[in-house]
Amino acid sequence: MRSTDRSHVEFLGPPGAGKSAVHRRLTSNPQYYGGIYEDGLERLILDTDDGPAWLAYRLLPSRLRSYAETLVLQHPLRKRLFSEFLLEQPSFPDAMVGARQAASREPDQAASLLRDAAERYQLGIETVRPDERFCMDEGFMMGAVSVLWRGGDRLSLEAYFDRVPTPETLVYVTAPTAVCLRRQHNRKKSLADRHEVARMNDAQERHERACSRVVEAAEADDSITVVRVSNQGALEDAVSAVDRALRTDGCE
Repeated sequence: MRSTDRSHVEFLGPPGAGKSAVHRRLTSNPQYYGGIYEDGLERLILDTDDGPAWLAYRLLPSRLRSYAETLVLQHPLRKRLFSEFLLEQPSFPDAMVGARQAASREPDQAASLLRDAAERYQLGIETVRPDERFCMDEGFMMGAVSVLWRGGDRLSLEAYFDRVPTPETLVYVTAPTAVCLRRQHNRKKSLADRHEVARMNDAQERHERACSRVVEAAEADDSITVVRVSNQGALEDAVSAVDRALRTDGCE
């Protein structure tokens, strides 16, 4: 079951392409909302209690506020968000089961990533404001990539799309393989640091193929507009290209 009245934008791209960097820079513009937990928590508290609880929360030192967000607020909040998400997306558990069954490596992690996406999506759509567009990093499309990358060639993307809220616009951030590998090396954060991979080049190319497969399926879906953005030069150039595309995709 797809969400038809709560539109959102998703970002997709292989490691090192700069997907998250483009997303972070874009959502620094107040027109675009990233829906991250920090902002979402503040918005929920402000919307539900503008009195003493809100003032006490704002006066907490940053370290204590982070502690409160993680231990006191996030855990029950995430449980509630997922329950509310399932009320609108009752077939989503089938997507999680399909992900677990399809992935030949780290199947539980593949399913867990989908649940995380569901919680963050629900937080985003509950707190996005009328003058903003909800732009989601690490969403359901990247969830499909994670399953395919983990050996999930049996995953039916058509069935998967029917079980998750698909974005109205999918921003596909790309860069040459060599550039992606160099960026990962420079930032000391690579696929090899997060997963047991024998050859980085092979792992990277497998990830890029998974991205391409999801993008091709999205392009075949009439409800999704795919925006391709090359991020080889200055980050601002890629961000400007995304901004222009989102302003002219018929959703403004």
